[in-house]
Amino acid sequence: MMPSDGRGTTNPALTREGAAMTVLVVDDTLVGRATVSALVRRLGHHSLEASDGAEALKVFLTERPDVVLMDVVMPGMDGLEATRALRQLTADTLLPILLLSARGDDRDMIAGLEAGADDYLTKPINFSILAAKLRNCERQLSMHARLSQFRAEHEAELELARRVIDRHVQGKADEDARVRHTVIPTANLSGDVVAVARSPDGALYALLADATGHGLAAAISALPVLQVFFGVARKGLPLGLMAAEMNRHLLSTLPVGRFVAATLLRVSRGEGEIWVGGTPEALLLDEDGGVLMRFTSTNLPLGILDEGHQSLPVTRVVWPPGAQLVLCSDGLLEARSRNGLCFGRSCLEQVLGSTSRAQRHDAVREALSMHLQGACAHDDVSLMTIDLDG
Repeated sequence: MMPSDGRGTTNPALTREGAAMTVLVVDDTLVGRATVSALVRRLGHHSLEASDGAEALKVFLTERPDVVLMDVVMPGMDGLEATRALRQLTADTLLPILLLSARGDDRDMIAGLEAGADDYLTKPINFSILAAKLRNCERQLSMHARLSQFRAEHEAELELARRVIDRHVQGKADEDARVRHTVIPTANLSGDVVAVARSPDGALYALLADATGHGLAAAISALPVLQVFFGVARKGLPLGLMAAEMNRHLLSTLPVGRFVAATLLRVSRGEGEIWVGGTPEALLLDEDGGVLMRFTSTNLPLGILDEGHQSLPVTRVVWPPGAQLVLCSDGLLEARSRNGLCFGRSCLEQVLGSTSRAQRHDAVREALSMHLQGACAHDDVSLMTIDLDG
């Protein structure tokens, strides 16, 4: 993949160190422009010229040079003002700007650097110093091009992974009016996954899983869990067998140190069973949002326990009319505000207890958003609410 110059074409100066660059020379005197341009061409680069800051901006927008040599003292828009304007235009790209001035005062240099320049050359221009500084610009541009290529390849890999993960869910997950869920990734891909499925006899299966870490590695770690979840749910098999099978698959596929915390649920005919391994406690709420029961983690996360178990123990659940089950990942409880405070269990339960069953899911999302105040949570966040008698 060849780096682009931002105009839809490949810029050869960005493809390898030592290739010719296009250098914009800005000076209000004809002699000054001609002299510097001649030196640039002697070094094997191409030159463009502008007579003041305003013209420099126009040339930059049409030609997109690789480097700018900017005189400081010019009538109209001077070099410092033009440099600040160029920095606004190139906030997301690399553009080396070297200021040229007959004044070598430290204050002038500081003012130029604060305006956004990368370096400073004093007039008259020393050819050897100009050559060395342009070589440094070449190295910067070459490194930036390699980083841009790496980012593009990384984004392509993430997109492929996202499609693979989506294919594991699409067409398999069931929509159920009783279940609402949210996943907010902290990276491009989430290590938190949620899924809902039904067995042939109508039993509802639900999964909330949190793989170690975040991003691509965590998302890949969660794939075996999804595969087992849908396979077991489609056969209507017991929840304990599902947990044991997930554990076995993760032990055989993930390296040591990688595991998946999870909450599994099976609901059928007014009763159910739950398995919690490494995730925050699940809450059984009454119709008014009061906590009837807490299902704390009594199991290790999946992928740690040895695989000699055919089935893992589950907890039986019965509930009164209007009950609701709330599951979440630790990313929700540990989400920190700008002043370092965690969202926490008490805040979660306060929101749940002060809203109606139909509004609790959205109320928690809104409370989290207000808590973060535009900041990103440091870990993936997942939330699931399940109406148990819908």
